[in-house]
Amino acid sequence: MTKWRKILLWVAVVLTIAKVWLPDSMIAPLEDWIHKADGIVRSVQDIINGRQTGNRGKKWVVAGKGHYTGSIDSVHDGDTVHIRDRDGHMHKVRLANIDAPEIKQAYGIASRDALKVRIEGQPVDVNVVAIDQYQREVGQIMLNNVDINLWMVQQGHAWHYSTIAKKQQDRLAFSRYQNAQLMARQKRLGLWHNARAIAPWQFRQQQKNR
Repeated sequence: MTKWRKILLWVAVVLTIAKVWLPDSMIAPLEDWIHKADGIVRSVQDIINGRQTGNRGKKWVVAGKGHYTGSIDSVHDGDTVHIRDRDGHMHKVRLANIDAPEIKQAYGIASRDALKVRIEGQPVDVNVVAIDQYQREVGQIMLNNVDINLWMVQQGHAWHYSTIAKKQQDRLAFSRYQNAQLMARQKRLGLWHNARAIAPWQFRQQQKNR
């Protein structure tokens, strides 16, 4: 198993170098394949070592509004995380007012990895403002008084989900996020390095129309 993980690591390194010459449309599917393959290898290792895999053994709560503290257990993508609260219960949280690229979309994996490096394993405060159609908590995540949702937009790792945010944010907060996106775009940070970056909601619609 260790041998396979080393091979995957080397492939990932080669892809990182290849990004200089190859378009995102070719890189993204390969990165997704590496991520899935690595997950399979990890799961097999856990089984061999007698550890539980996936969501087994985790106590998931019924999504509800409110405030709680916990730690980031894992990062699914650039706007969805799993949080373990102080009682040991698990919460699936969709970051409010932002929309990050889908994993299979250009910059999707980079967005997820940026969020993972920033908050995975860290203690956070969560303010759940809504429950979405997938029964996920929609919330604002604070790490050491830093608004992580806003940070993702500031760094060019996500869009301000303005159509949804209009219903959830006050004017001051909405303006702050809009300005953050404008600055990130002007500086060509993160996903804005691609002048033709496609918003996640547009990408999802394109996938449905295929």
